[in-house]
Amino acid sequence: MTERTGTWGLLTHRIAREISGRQADQILRAADRQDYQILTSLASHRSDQTVQIQQLLSRGIDGLFIDARGDIEESERILKAVRGRVPVVTLIHPTPNLSGVVLDHTTDFCEVTEHLIRLGHEQIGFIGADWNETRVGSAKAKGYLLAMQKHGLIPKRIPGSPFAKPAYHLGKRLRWFGTEIFTAFVCRNDYTAIGLCRGLHESGIRVPEDMAVVGNGDIDLAAYMTPALTTLATPYEAIAQAAMELMLEQLEGQDAPRQVTLTSPLVVRESCGANRSSNRS
Repeated sequence: MTERTGTWGLLTHRIAREISGRQADQILRAADRQDYQILTSLASHRSDQTVQIQQLLSRGIDGLFIDARGDIEESERILKAVRGRVPVVTLIHPTPNLSGVVLDHTTDFCEVTEHLIRLGHEQIGFIGADWNETRVGSAKAKGYLLAMQKHGLIPKRIPGSPFAKPAYHLGKRLRWFGTEIFTAFVCRNDYTAIGLCRGLHESGIRVPEDMAVVGNGDIDLAAYMTPALTTLATPYEAIAQAAMELMLEQLEGQDAPRQVTLTSPLVVRESCGANRSSNRS
């Protein structure tokens, strides 16, 4: 093995949004505790990923963290670009034949959907990816579907992007249907949930009195909106710590890929109707 440089690489595909920024911050903090520096690179598109990996490798990094995109070709792309030159640890999405930290979105979204069912909701909609597809977000949809089927309820999906504006327009359109079709929504992330809540408010539909809404991610704003958002809290610090352990294992000679699976705890606030008093935790 060549002499170590005390530097790791972090390749991400998004830096502008809070969810990615918070995760990158935790990776940097964890690396600093190991006396390592981090070189960060951005690959906005799949086609950029190989080029950015090669550029980081050219800087003499000792290991590489990758914020996984989640597409089915990604593992092969990474393995081909790295060619075993440095250890690799991926984040969030499963990547076969590579060590990584995975969020169990299926379990998480099953839990949050069952939370709404326990509150008495039966007409629960899901805003996000198609559960019949293999793509980013489908694991969340599968968790929602699992809970609905388990309780004999009819699943209803509305396609939705991970951004607030489309969900805001959806919320405004729901006034034409009233609350007969849906009494609650499970949203793919907090941005979608926040946009939906704003649209519902402008439509005269009250959250949570008329419609319960839950999100995913627990961005900082979630606790301070009105009503405060019930959401799944992404364990950023635990992800970073597990990623560090996987990286150090490989640097010490552990060659067999290992995946660590984590879940996101449910933070119950006001928007689901279970906790009407303010909870800013």
